[in-house]
Amino acid sequence: MAGKLRNFALAGVFLLAVVLIGVVLKSGLWAVTAASVLGIAGVVLFRGNRWRTGSLLAAALSLSLVMLDLVAGLLSPSAKNAGLVYTTDPKWWPPADPILGFRPQPDTKVLATATFDDTLVYRQTYNFDTAAARVTPAAPAGADTYLFMGDSFIFGQGLADGETLASQFAKLNGQRLHTANLGVPGYGPNHLVRAFEAGLVDRYKDTKVKAVVTWIIPAHLARVTGDGAWLGSSPRYVLENGKLRFTGTFNEHRWRDPLAGIRYLLGEEFAFVDAIGQKQRQDEQVELFVALIARLQVLARETFGVPLVIVYSWPDERTQRPYGSKQSHDLLVSIIGRIRHLGTPMLSVDSQTERFDVSRLLIPHDGHPNAFSNELIAEGLKRLLDRP
Repeated sequence: MAGKLRNFALAGVFLLAVVLIGVVLKSGLWAVTAASVLGIAGVVLFRGNRWRTGSLLAAALSLSLVMLDLVAGLLSPSAKNAGLVYTTDPKWWPPADPILGFRPQPDTKVLATATFDDTLVYRQTYNFDTAAARVTPAAPAGADTYLFMGDSFIFGQGLADGETLASQFAKLNGQRLHTANLGVPGYGPNHLVRAFEAGLVDRYKDTKVKAVVTWIIPAHLARVTGDGAWLGSSPRYVLENGKLRFTGTFNEHRWRDPLAGIRYLLGEEFAFVDAIGQKQRQDEQVELFVALIARLQVLARETFGVPLVIVYSWPDERTQRPYGSKQSHDLLVSIIGRIRHLGTPMLSVDSQTERFDVSRLLIPHDGHPNAFSNELIAEGLKRLLDRP
């Protein structure tokens, strides 16, 4: 009897240690690694063959999970900005928003800093106007308006207010037109569609909107299914009989469907779990992504009577540079072909920048376009929109 009580107490201590390691280090992988070590220790410390056998099995299972995750991690492409440290003041930015999950607040400013190995990469202040849009050059009253909507590429992460694509497009046009920079780091097409449907861009109906400009990248595919730790409170859409339907947030869906929630949490912690069913998930992402872009095109036309203009950092038939994406080159090319079939004006970033070395185009260690890139893209965008 004393031996059983000792085993139960020891097992409780082991379990508590595993949980504490996972919580303190914020890593399921370290928790499982600890479980494998403690499982081996249990073979020696537990009393009775059944307890020792169980401990050995737990150690073997835990070690298998560790090895599977390490192999899956090696096979996955590494992030371009690995090792970069971002900080913002205020710390929690963008703040929570009940409609889009997160969104800048009107009449505010944010100090953003990025370092790499303690070396400063950038230190910029982002300023926001009364509409919570990032500040762009002033324009005459009644000037034509261009709405720029998207993620950090449209927003201009790491750049000064005047270096963003929206600002440089305004400057190229002699500041005779108004540009609204509605980009927010971390957004996907689902955020943009929801912004239209919730009436968040209706304030621009009284202006002479001429086009809605967005910028797409392959990373958006994962965002439309909420595959990102920051996306839990973001809008979720599904396709039913070929039609988009808003279902609430990703977090709400995961509470309603616990299996989906458990799979997401495990996938966040373990690369090999994330790889399970990847083909089916990619198919879902592709269909959702294309449907959301098509919906965005319709909403721009219905709301303002203007075209959706798509800038794309994305492989197409002419692409020579590698993109380091999880998706295959052929799949990404086929997606661009489907979007082109929608008939919306499109501008390839590669077509504007391919004559320059990549080192001249991106923020060091960060991977976002620098001011020079945005200048080149703004020139191409102006030519595209100036066509009769």
